[in-house]
Amino acid sequence: MEVYLESIKTAFLIFPFLAFLITLPYLLVQYHKYGSVPLIRSSIVYTFILYLLTAYFLVILPLPSKEEVLTMPTKVPQLIPFSFIGDFVDAFKEASSVVTFLKSPIVYTTLFNIAITIPFGIYLRYYFKKKLSTTIIYTFLLSLYFEVTQLTGLYGIYPKAYRLFDVDDLIINTLGGALGYLITPLVTIFLPARDEIDKLSYKKGKTVSIYRRFLAFLIDIFIFSTIMFTVLAFLNFKDFLTPLIFIIVLYYIILPTLTSYTVGKYIVKIKLDNKNKYRKISICIREIILYFLIVFGPIIIIELNSYINGIIILFYILFITYTYFEICLKFFGRKKPLIYERLTKTENISTVYYIDYENEPSQDTKSVLKCNKEEVKDES
Repeated sequence: MEVYLESIKTAFLIFPFLAFLITLPYLLVQYHKYGSVPLIRSSIVYTFILYLLTAYFLVILPLPSKEEVLTMPTKVPQLIPFSFIGDFVDAFKEASSVVTFLKSPIVYTTLFNIAITIPFGIYLRYYFKKKLSTTIIYTFLLSLYFEVTQLTGLYGIYPKAYRLFDVDDLIINTLGGALGYLITPLVTIFLPARDEIDKLSYKKGKTVSIYRRFLAFLIDIFIFSTIMFTVLAFLNFKDFLTPLIFIIVLYYIILPTLTSYTVGKYIVKIKLDNKNKYRKISICIREIILYFLIVFGPIIIIELNSYINGIIILFYILFITYTYFEICLKFFGRKKPLIYERLTKTENISTVYYIDYENEPSQDTKSVLKCNKEEVKDES
């Protein structure tokens, strides 16, 4: 039991680092598909990852040294199916009582092999909505992966297998997955159905949160920085301001003015919009204010410091300070549009929309625009 607890402890210690690595890809996928990241979905996904990590460590830990493995007798794979039944019978005959029988290695090892895949069956049925037959196949493949890990000596890290490949483990693990599938309604009775989680996600996705916008901003900054570095390297870093202004104009001004998107906004499914007939002009002015004055303004001011009047710089500092203050308030829940949005009467709208046709979600852009127009008519 102590060995099992040590493996579980190791999984919990490593999980935060793994969660940190997968969070950004996870957010990108969720925002692109649903437009939001509800806590209930994140809890399910991350606990599933934690479960898989724990199960893996229970299979491979504790790790012996290579010297210890060399002194071990060679593990001959056990390829006779259902041999554990005979072992059960022998253990029962030798046991002096039921308690002694339950404490025998064959019993608790079998129970452990069943228990380790029960959560897998629950997750597959509840969240991934798999059928019993599919759950059995996936559980068998997971068990096969564990057994091959043992057979290959942790994929060749060890000179030979330090644990036994047992075909009965495949059978028992698969049984555990099937059992998990069957008891799922009892375990998840107080949890919302997967369809309800999806519906909640799409409903929240209609509203563009500041965190969704910030993720789009980070994606765009990464792309912009990559392009900027490439151009500067091509120019042997002889000039900075000219390439900076040129790339800002191309990426942040012309692209969203023509398409209403930047790459980051497209990935997280949001676009720029303005209700009046001068939509493109409004978007263009918005992007000029945002990226020439607010985002890259301090860099441009520093580069052109000797050419700009001190009074103008003072007013710019006041403007930029107020704008950054508004952005901070936005992260704390302020709903009022930011200053550059109020000046240009522009907004970020979601291109994710949930249309409940027999519980099937739709993300078709034309449907989104049609539904948005209908909402505007209803409001008026």
